[in-house]
Amino acid sequence: FKETTLKNGLRVITVEDHSAPVIAVSVTYNVGSRNEHKGRTGFAHLFEHMMFKGSENVGSGEQFLLIFNNGGTMNGTTNEDRTNYFEALPANQLDLALFLEADRMRSLAITKDNLDNQRNAVQEERRLGVDNQAYGKSGEVQQELIYDNFAYKHTTIGSMDDLNAASVEDVAAFFKMYYAPNNAVLTVVGDFKTADALAKVRSNFEAIQRQPDPPTVDMTEPQQTAERRAKLDDGLARALRIDIAYKAVPGNSPDFYALQVLANALQGGQSSRLYQKLVKEKEMLTNVGGFMDEKRGVGALYTNAT
Repeated sequence: FKETTLKNGLRVITVEDHSAPVIAVSVTYNVGSRNEHKGRTGFAHLFEHMMFKGSENVGSGEQFLLIFNNGGTMNGTTNEDRTNYFEALPANQLDLALFLEADRMRSLAITKDNLDNQRNAVQEERRLGVDNQAYGKSGEVQQELIYDNFAYKHTTIGSMDDLNAASVEDVAAFFKMYYAPNNAVLTVVGDFKTADALAKVRSNFEAIQRQPDPPTVDMTEPQQTAERRAKLDDGLARALRIDIAYKAVPGNSPDFYALQVLANALQGGQSSRLYQKLVKEKEMLTNVGGFMDEKRGVGALYTNAT
């Protein structure tokens, strides 16, 4: 792959690959729930939703229509460390993908109607996945137990009160600070000539104004000296479940990859050691699983058994 930095600070990674007549474009912004402050949780995820509500040259929801009608797929995701938007299209639609991403980076439509609409969507998502879901609250409680630093102590979905408190001014300030070219990485992969693709990237993105670099986030975690436990009564849950997490290491480090392999061997699917021993052989559980979480700061190895 080739890495290029534009004059406004946007990092561009191009991967020329002619194995299929398709292209994929991804824009990753260096912002997630770790950048949020007390009283304003859920902001990064709310903003992911806002990015589909239109911009100067694109109507509300039109991005989906343009991508899907041209045979493509698209979506966006948010976690603690980053927010990501992506689309895959036939190779002759590279101009469309770059235009759409540049237009919303430059000129997102931030209005009260759009904010209220997407606030309601996120709150419904929270009801569906957390408040009205069996075992839905356990992850939230566990995350508060694991971490002392606020950056990771709260969940990405945020609280209802904080989502209600978000104002248009809050959203505009968040956009200006974090959705700037110097706080993003654009990745373009697929069936193109690199020089042509970079020329198109420059014509779409290079005029977007750079912003001051966002403040760095303190993710240091104090040493934990004792086990922490919590018990949760869940009226929606019909079977007992235990969730365990071991504080571990940051991602992209040798021990992280060793722990990833360990998590897969112990609890990754029906062939794993714990599933074979506790579900199949001893018939103590109906299910067991887990994973090693990758974070920029201290991650954790999770396991759960029902």
